[in-house]
Amino acid sequence: MRILGVSGSLRQESFNTRLLAAVQPLAPAGMEIDPFDGLGELPLYNQDLDTRQGAPAPVARWRNAIREADGLIIVTPEYNSSIPGVVKNAIDWASRPIMNAALHGKSVLTMVATPGRGLGRNALTDLGRVLHDCHAHVISGPWVVLTEAEGKLVDVKDEEHGRLVPTLADPVAVRIATVQLNALAAAVDAGAGEHGVAPLRAYFAAGRAQNG
Repeated sequence: MRILGVSGSLRQESFNTRLLAAVQPLAPAGMEIDPFDGLGELPLYNQDLDTRQGAPAPVARWRNAIREADGLIIVTPEYNSSIPGVVKNAIDWASRPIMNAALHGKSVLTMVATPGRGLGRNALTDLGRVLHDCHAHVISGPWVVLTEAEGKLVDVKDEEHGRLVPTLADPVAVRIATVQLNALAAAVDAGAGEHGVAPLRAYFAAGRAQNG
């Protein structure tokens, strides 16, 4: 099972990028998480750039990465009580073309890491709503909301490769993340994402039948 991992922060030492790395060892057997590193290369969504002749190369790479994955994990910071512009922009690109969008029918797990105490839930609420409107299936709570992330993400030496890797030091976060990753695997196996896009596909099918 190939899962595309996405950090919604472009900052090099982002807590969210570190959280994405830290949850990878918690994935169930058979799940492989491939981080995507091109969000910052996506231009602002402009329909004039999205033509039948093709989208810009970074957009095509982004869409193909989603299509080739069985599901997604999006780990995002919270900016001004919502999701960052880079995340919304990436979703906008992945939601088009409307009849064959890369996000259609994908199961998506969302997480948030924040240095503060009371942040994060607004971002996940907005992200879930946007993804739902894009006909994706979003894994429900309990959410991974890693508050005070600086003290809960520690670097541990990987003896096999001789390097430091981000590791979750909070047992509650470890438990929730493990449950969520297993829920994502079960959703992918059950084809849960197809339920999210079924009404849209039925609408298009009815339109084609009426016009044909």
